[in-house]
Amino acid sequence: MMRDRTFAIWGVSAASLAYATLRYNVLKGVPWSDWPVFVLNKALALSSLLLLVLWAVRARRARGTPQTVLLAAASRMTLAHIGLSLVVLTPVYFPAFFLDGRLTWQAGTAVALGVAAASGLAAGMRHAGAHGSRLLALGLVAFGAGTHAALYGYSSWLTPSSWPGYLPPITLVSFAAGTIGVLAALRGPSSPPVSR
Repeated sequence: MMRDRTFAIWGVSAASLAYATLRYNVLKGVPWSDWPVFVLNKALALSSLLLLVLWAVRARRARGTPQTVLLAAASRMTLAHIGLSLVVLTPVYFPAFFLDGRLTWQAGTAVALGVAAASGLAAGMRHAGAHGSRLLALGLVAFGAGTHAALYGYSSWLTPSSWPGYLPPITLVSFAAGTIGVLAALRGPSSPPVSR
């Protein structure tokens, strides 16, 4: 069981990193010098959200303690994403997010929503209430994280011809994943958990 969870973490992380690298460095032409921070940050953000959604989907069917190792990995990646975001959230990397040197309302809202989602994830990991309420809370966190990403990039969603290699933006993938997470949570546990 632990091997399965470890494989899921490494698999999601590797797939996210490969997708971000292919889309941005290989196809879009983002300089490789930006890989260690700018592109890695995108991969970490996507990985953390996908692991949270994977937890929500699996937690619906869990008959024991859900896979908290997935939540722990998602939390660590979220912290890394926040740290790298502090470095790259500048007019150089995101000129559309700034107006007269200040964050636009859209970017400011996205930042606030991202902080709220990260705080919700941390609180959800410590939540000791009913399984169903924890699932719902973390499903809402997933949707909040997806919406956080959407606010940064929804303007390009309807122009697939502009997508590098026709690969969807990570913001779109993230929003779709967050929606899946909250839908899984809203359906509630498929069976009541039992103690191990």
